[in-house]
Amino acid sequence: MKKKYFWILLFFSLLCLGTEKDLTQEWEKLSLQEKKELIGGKVIYKSIKYTDSEGKIKGYGQSMVIINAPIDKCWKIFTQFDKQQEYFPRKTASVILEQKPDFALVLKRFKFFGFTVEYTIKYKIDEKNYRIDFELDPSHPHDIKDTAGFFLFEKISEQKTLFVYGVTKLDTGLKVPSFIQNYLQKRDLPAVAENVRKRIESDGEWKKK
Repeated sequence: MKKKYFWILLFFSLLCLGTEKDLTQEWEKLSLQEKKELIGGKVIYKSIKYTDSEGKIKGYGQSMVIINAPIDKCWKIFTQFDKQQEYFPRKTASVILEQKPDFALVLKRFKFFGFTVEYTIKYKIDEKNYRIDFELDPSHPHDIKDTAGFFLFEKISEQKTLFVYGVTKLDTGLKVPSFIQNYLQKRDLPAVAENVRKRIESDGEWKKK
């Protein structure tokens, strides 16, 4: 009986979410099954395919999760860039070199299988749309060839926010088979989304072990 009521409540929740005035595009793109999984607390990973200006089919990976917190709270905690090493997987340092309302330059250091990787990222900050686009700053020392992507928060309801993390470009500069890079993305991107949720839902207190 409890299981029956769960699915009834879930169904009506989906109807309500589907009629919110300020729902944004990422939520609208999701299938009913994906919405069910997200509402149920699951982190999902998607491979996004698109056609570039030259007609070539390209793709990238992104992870998504629903955070049980208002969007402004999510934004405030997440944009504390100098604290991200406390909860981002593999990240051991996050140092702000320069910051303005719409821009930040952040030195990042990661540990991969015993090796330390360091590079500097440029953040383009769009607070109005709760979006941050990032790319490598090649003018600073960097242990990878290139990377780019985005972080996005979307309001689902007053107390629920969709978090989307996409890596649209990743070139380590090493001859690593594509299937290995894909495997790492499928594992690491959802791990970031999960940790971001834990951090925000704990009011910025949760830290990785």
